[in-house]
Amino acid sequence: MTERTGQCLCGGVSFTTHGEVKEADACHCSMCRRQGGGGPYFAVQFKGGVTLDKTDTLAWYRGSDHGERGFCTACGASIAWRLQSQPESMGVSLGALDDTSGITLDSHIFTDSAPDYYTVPTDAPHKTEAQVIQEFMERMEKAAQKEADNS
Repeated sequence: MTERTGQCLCGGVSFTTHGEVKEADACHCSMCRRQGGGGPYFAVQFKGGVTLDKTDTLAWYRGSDHGERGFCTACGASIAWRLQSQPESMGVSLGALDDTSGITLDSHIFTDSAPDYYTVPTDAPHKTEAQVIQEFMERMEKAAQKEADNS
């Protein structure tokens, strides 16, 4: 199994990822831009999930009815994003990984929210807010159906 490690700037939070990359995105929504100082938030999910190894300074901020953002209370580094309903499937900050070799972006999301002060690169497909929400709802419906089938 492929593993990668990562941590915040001061080392108060560390983690290990498991498995291959599931998805890597750059989010251009207003909340992600505020979190990161103006640019997109780069997040990656792994097929085997993430283990939080050291959480001494980890805090979670509930930024919406659905999502939470993990950060270090000592150095302020962004660590992860997760759905409140699915905390086990978090996306970790690409910048917090010790080794990002071989990871490429799958998409730029919420591109219709990108500001005028930068141009969204064309290195990966663009998805609007509506497209992201539609894909999310389809995944949730499939998960609910799978759960119902297993009951």
